[in-house]
Amino acid sequence: MRIDTRGKDCPIPLIELKAAIQASAKGEVIEVLFTCPEAVVNLPNYCQENNHKVLEFEPLEKSGWRIVVEN
Repeated sequence: MRIDTRGKDCPIPLIELKAAIQASAKGEVIEVLFTCPEAVVNLPNYCQENNHKVLEFEPLEKSGWRIVVEN
């Protein structure tokens, strides 16, 4: 599943990630693209606190970041 929240302010990236996790099966992979600087901290912290594995976390070439999470 891919979620593109680029251009949306926080807490939208976190809200959309939570919704995707709830809608997905255990083990499913979710990719989130975002530009909100607060989400650089919020998304990995949420995943750690809720036992969702961060598979990848990297800056995008032009602007923003990409995080890949396993539910």
